[in-house]
Amino acid sequence: MEIHEILTLIISILALLITYAVFKSNQSPRIIIFATPHYAKETFIQLNVKNIGNGVAENLKIKTDQPLPRRAFGIGKLASPKEIFQNGIFKYGIKIFHPEQSYIYDWGQFGGLKEALNDQPITFTVTYTYKHPLNLWQSKISDSSVIDIRELEALPASTGGMTEQISKIHKEMKILNAKIDKKF
Repeated sequence: MEIHEILTLIISILALLITYAVFKSNQSPRIIIFATPHYAKETFIQLNVKNIGNGVAENLKIKTDQPLPRRAFGIGKLASPKEIFQNGIFKYGIKIFHPEQSYIYDWGQFGGLKEALNDQPITFTVTYTYKHPLNLWQSKISDSSVIDIRELEALPASTGGMTEQISKIHKEMKILNAKIDKKF
């Protein structure tokens, strides 16, 4: 065997390995957890769990570094006692999580979440298994997401937006009704 044949063989094997690595990384799941304003309910903040990868995640479990608040409503502060997620996917996990599948929860409002999270970021660790089509065994994967509720501070979800304006309109209408009642 000549040197150029050996080099050709080595380059071919390396190209095959690189192609396999790219193919494998493009086929794996990727689970993220993030918070977004709820655009239909102006003061609400949603908690999203989504598989943005191209593979199916199996036996998914979600853990947090602090208790995960649930229904933490209140624009300035918590309006009711603090509740913790102790059900659904945060307790039981997800058996099969397909690509582009997501779970969306009305998580709370800015002030309530800020108080319920003790004004600290919350870290989510998501573990799951994945079997690549070319592998004989499953791989255990761990993804991490961090939500800092303070990042949503300047958005309408934190200030009340329309709720405050509707309250002002309501007060003005009361005054107007009282003036009308006096004339009749």
